[in-house]
Amino acid sequence: MKRIIPVIIVIVCFACMVIPVSSQSAEESILESVKNISVTVPPTGSAILGAGESMTQYQGWLEEIADALITFSNNLLSLLGLEELNWSVSSTPATTASAVQPITATPAPAIRESPGLTTISTITGGSGRQSMNVTVPVGYWELWYTADPLVTGGQDSTSSTGTNSALFPSLSIKITDAATSAELKTIEPPGGLDKNLWQRSGDPRPWSEKFYKGYREFTFDITARHVNSYVLEIRVPEEK
Repeated sequence: MKRIIPVIIVIVCFACMVIPVSSQSAEESILESVKNISVTVPPTGSAILGAGESMTQYQGWLEEIADALITFSNNLLSLLGLEELNWSVSSTPATTASAVQPITATPAPAIRESPGLTTISTITGGSGRQSMNVTVPVGYWELWYTADPLVTGGQDSTSSTGTNSALFPSLSIKITDAATSAELKTIEPPGGLDKNLWQRSGDPRPWSEKFYKGYREFTFDITARHVNSYVLEIRVPEEK
């Protein structure tokens, strides 16, 4: 912003001043040169205040506009034989989307063993959505699962774009019959994913659910938000 104000003043002065020339042909030559001056203005679509960008990005866009105006002013000064402008204002570099690093999934806490049960399938992942089919060969089975939240639920946290926002980790597991698409159950961690709460009341992980419907293929549709990782284990009774 500091750079734009003096540039505007210079341009207004050029618009108001009368350029003394010795002849009509010299005046036409200068005007023709002015018309041929080109300047590249950065697009506004990538940094419109209120469109989800941070103030740092918006400031970077204004700096680019100022640079374009200075270039235009210097071209005019050069045509008139005057000294060019040399303004330098330090600013914070703009944060671009390309600088945002993707979140790398890390292992969730190991799920403890459950006597009398054996794991027939394990599903792991991080923030995002995935689906996997698992065939359960018995009538009774259990789902054991755990997750490692990326941030504490309900707390204000600095996001990767540089803005402050409340992030709420979540994990949803929808289980359906793969053949009929009939929903068996949708599971979410009781009480949500809140590490602060766990520090006060105890860590509830892992969680488990019992099912009495099997002998078929099930689709596990998993949606996770703001978590480092999660682990699901489908366990069935050990053969005796």
